[in-house]
Amino acid sequence: MKLVLYIISIAFFINNLEAENIAFEKGLLKIQTNNNEYIFNIEIAASYKQRSLGLMHRKTLGQNQGMIFIYRKEQIVKMWMKNTYMPLDMIFIKKNGIIESIIKMTKPRDLTPIGPNLPVKAVLELNGGITTYLNIKKGDRVIHKYITTTK
Repeated sequence: MKLVLYIISIAFFINNLEAENIAFEKGLLKIQTNNNEYIFNIEIAASYKQRSLGLMHRKTLGQNQGMIFIYRKEQIVKMWMKNTYMPLDMIFIKKNGIIESIIKMTKPRDLTPIGPNLPVKAVLELNGGITTYLNIKKGDRVIHKYITTTK
């Protein structure tokens, strides 16, 4: 029994070390609403490993910070809140940069799949409540170098 617990502990430790070694490109992202433009400092999760880690194990996120999950092509994307300790607003973005859907104030550590049943190119995670506060809504535009922004 002690050996099993020891092996599980080592596996957990190695998994956490691997997660700490994943680096994210950083950049700026703009959201255009009918009345305003908002700039966010973001981390970019473009690889499978980056998307798998996402914002897990983080305790805080700055008010103007977030993470964008980029996919090679539009597809149906489901997110979850495994090992995520803060509520998030998840913005699902089409390849033309238009916001398809927003899931607000997700429940921390919930394993329920989250997302629309429509293909998207990217998902932007921001602090929970920020989309309500800034009046960001479906149909607004996200501008970022990894998203085509033609009308």
